[in-house]
Amino acid sequence: MFYCNITKEFIDGSLQNGGKVLVHGNAGISRSAAFVIAYIMETFGMKYRDAFAYVQERRFCINPNAGFVHQLQEFLYTVSFYCSLKRTHEEEDDFGNMQVATAQNG
Repeated sequence: MFYCNITKEFIDGSLQNGGKVLVHGNAGISRSAAFVIAYIMETFGMKYRDAFAYVQERRFCINPNAGFVHQLQEFLYTVSFYCSLKRTHEEEDDFGNMQVATAQNG
């Protein structure tokens, strides 16, 4: 499965501009479901099972193959690591802004 930032940027850009995105493969059951699950995991910081349930509520027949499921479970670690780095960076930015504001007021 090839999922990357380009996929996320495309979907995010379409949604931000008021558009909609249809993700569909040969049958719309395995590969396309895996892409949507990966997007949900990354965007909302969900675990695989939660993202799977979320997507399945909207398309009951999804059934990512075992290889995709394994990749998605591995992807969870990448997403978790990325989210923790992003949070740390945002906290550092907030701390830096707080120091500047304190120095200006001080």
